Amino acid sequence: MAGNPLDKLNKIPVLYKVIALSIILVGIVVGQYMTTWTELEKKSESLRRERDDLDRKYKEQKAVADNLPTFQQNTKKLEEDLNAALTQLPRSKEIPSLLRDIFTLGMKSGVEFKSFEPQKEANKSLYAELPLKLQIVGGYHEIAVFFDRIGKMSRIVNVSNLDVNSSKGKDGEDVLNIACTATTFMFLGGGS
Repeated sequence: MAGNPLDKLNKIPVLYKVIALSIILVGIVVGQYMTTWTELEKKSESLRRERDDLDRKYKEQKAVADNLPTFQQNTKKLEEDLNAALTQLPRSKEIPSLLRDIFTLGMKSGVEFKSFEPQKEANKSLYAELPLKLQIVGGYHEIAVFFDRIGKMSRIVNVSNLDVNSSKGKDGEDVLNIACTATTFMFLGGGS
């Protein structure tokens, strides 16, 4: 007959019982400690990373806040530069008046226009080139004055591809026949 298990347990010396119970208790405590410690370590690492990220963001925002007057000043300067550039780069609605201005400058300078032909516009990233084929006739002085006046316009106008021929005028004076391309520019970027 199998005896009562408690009887067998009672026969074990007390010292062995205490040692066994101590080992079991130490195992439970160590297991609980390891489980709790691992979870706390993970949470601590997560909080440390979050703190470092917030600290980095704080430093970035503090640097921006510390430099806010400089940033505002730079922004104002860039806006002024943009406005200055826009006075030199007309928008499409201003192109007809610019072409009239070129024609008027020619007439005031004493040159005669044989042809005045706007060409196809060439779009670039922020601006478009608007070439204008010109054939003009006039004396050396009149043509020099015309080109000088174009150079002094508030708008950017480049004169290129000059083909110069001289001939005698009606009264026997020397006249220049010039074919050239006057290129102006139009702003394509945003803005009003």
